[in-house]
Order: sequence, then structure tokens, then C-alpha cells
Amino acid sequence: MILGMSTACFFPHTYTEQTIEKMARMNIRHIEVFFCCQSEYKKSFVSDLKKRADDAGIDVYSIHALSLQFEPQLFSPHARARQHSMDIYRQVLEAGAALGAGTYTFHGPSNVKKARKFTVNYPTTAQYADPLADMAKSYGIRLAWENVHWCWYAEPDFPAKLLPHMASDNLYFTLDVKQAAQAGHDPSEYIAAAQGRIVNVHICDFVHSAEQGIAPRLPFEGEMDFGRLRRDLARADYNGGMMLEVYSHDYKDLAQLQSCYERVAGCFAQPV
Repeated sequence: MILGMSTACFFPHTYTEQTIEKMARMNIRHIEVFFCCQSEYKKSFVSDLKKRADDAGIDVYSIHALSLQFEPQLFSPHARARQHSMDIYRQVLEAGAALGAGTYTFHGPSNVKKARKFTVNYPTTAQYADPLADMAKSYGIRLAWENVHWCWYAEPDFPAKLLPHMASDNLYFTLDVKQAAQAGHDPSEYIAAAQGRIVNVHICDFVHSAEQGIAPRLPFEGEMDFGRLRRDLARADYNGGMMLEVYSHDYKDLAQLQSCYERVAGCFAQPV
């Protein structure tokens, strides 16, 4: 497995480019770049970020855009809105390719209207997703749709229902542990359902809280069974990215974050 950390662990208190030095000090060698705004897709910004990463000996495994800025509109029936979002999407892919990233962690459309029952139209979704996946492939990037409890990919069976309608062979998936729990499922349910197409995993932990619902925590400080996750991923022959992605309010300082990362690395380095 490729152990690493997301720059999102430092959001919103540290600018993306400034996270590189912090992670280098923690001996992180693989990262997911979480873009925070559209100015970060510009060539000048990406060039600087690439140089910082190269100088620190850091590899960019994956990229992740702030999805609500444009990803839902990629599935809009309004042609002009969809084309505008496609222009932004291409900028993100260009940035990812320049950074050497091979994976794009993708949220897609959101499901915010809780007052009505929501169902995914899988044939129509595939019609919109096909050109996105093919465009990503042209940049050497795998489109990895992430399970997110407030987006269309919330239920474990989403891949099995969508893939038969896809013409592109470049649709993959990102497993997010806390998002699975927030959707009301055991994270391991998503592994088999993704049919061997998981290429990225976001590592976090969670607790059930009367006040906060299902609240995120640092790994090994919550209810997640990481031993079981490790075994389930091994049974699926998974050898892709394992990115620590926690919230900045979940830890008090860099020493605690580094200790957490090292414990995660130790867990997944153990033989099954």
C-alpha cells in the first residue's frame, strides 16, 4: 500500500503550498493535494507546488477539488452551466497531470433536498460520467468517485448499479471510512461492492455522539476496526493509496498528527 496524507488535514488554517513543508518534516512521502479555490488550478500556482513537492521528495498520489465549486454542475441538464463546469474540470485535470497525480478523488453531485426521497438515475448518470472519465484518462488520471453521505454515491451498491451503464473503462472509486459510517454503513461494505475498482482510501475514525451525530476522530481514537479494514483490503488485493484525511480540529499539534500517521502506517504494514 502507498501510505500518505491529505493536505486537507491542515484546512483551513494552512495554505496548500505551505502544507508541503509541514508534511516533509513529518517524513510524509506521498500526499493527496486538496485544492481549496480556483486560483490553485492556475499553472503558476501548480508549478510552484510541484517544485516544493519535488524539493521535499514528496510524490503527489492524488488530487481532490473543493467539489461544490463545480462538480455538481458537471451533471446539470443546463448545457451552458455544464460546459462552464467542464472548463473548470479540465483545469483541475491539467493541474493534476502537472503534479504527476494518477488519481482524482471525485464527489460528483450532492443530495441536499432531504424533504423528498432521492434515487439515482443510473443510465443518465453514466451518460454524464462517461466523458468525465474519458477526459481524465486522456491526462493519465483515474477518476475515483468517492463515497460521501450527502452525495449521490452514498450507498455501497452505487458502483454495481452504475458500472453496467458506463462505456468508459476509467471509472474507479475512493473509499472514505468516516463517510461510510455517516451514511449508516460499515466501511467494509463498500470494498466488495466496488468490484476491485478502489484506487484510494481516506483514513479517519469516528464516534457516535448524542450531540454531534457520527463525529470524526483521529484513527484509533474512535470506533473503527482498523484490523478488520486491513484484512478486508488485503482480501481484495488492494495495494493503492491510503491517505490519512482528518480535520484540523481533531488534533492539537503536528506531533500528535505525526504520531497518528505513524500508527496508521504501522497498522497497515503488518502482515495479515
